[in-house]
Amino acid sequence: MINSPARKIALGALLSATVTISTILSIPVPGFRLYFNFGEGVIYTTALLLGPGYGAISGGLGAAMGDLILGYPLWAPFTLIIKGLEGFVVGRIGRTRTRLALLSGALVMITGYSSMAGILYGWKAAPVEMVTDLVQTGIGALFALLFVPLIDKRISGLIRGRKA
Repeated sequence: MINSPARKIALGALLSATVTISTILSIPVPGFRLYFNFGEGVIYTTALLLGPGYGAISGGLGAAMGDLILGYPLWAPFTLIIKGLEGFVVGRIGRTRTRLALLSGALVMITGYSSMAGILYGWKAAPVEMVTDLVQTGIGALFALLFVPLIDKRISGLIRGRKA
């Protein structure tokens, strides 16, 4: 049962670590200081299953830690905000409309990172970032659409205080 503050903090830390690990599993984009990663699926899955708080915390902290570990410290503060907002939006809207939630989260992510790439590296980098982010959010959305129903069946009892 996830009702004590200690358990909530521990779950948030574990989910953040899971996002960090899935972010570290990355593919660099040649010629740019950008990379494709697999963290989106974990952020979307977490936000859809556990709501906006866990989505924001795990998305923001987990992905920002991934940036630091991968050697992109310049991006970490932007990632904290962009991925945190993305996880929050998906978790908030996902309570009623899953596909709209995923689309909204993708728009937050694509807009945030494309804008920052343009500002940091020049506007020629923005389309490369946009394409990378479109692929990343698409794969993440597919991951969430496949795994959320499977995971939800197994953890719903734990979350609501019953044995699964």
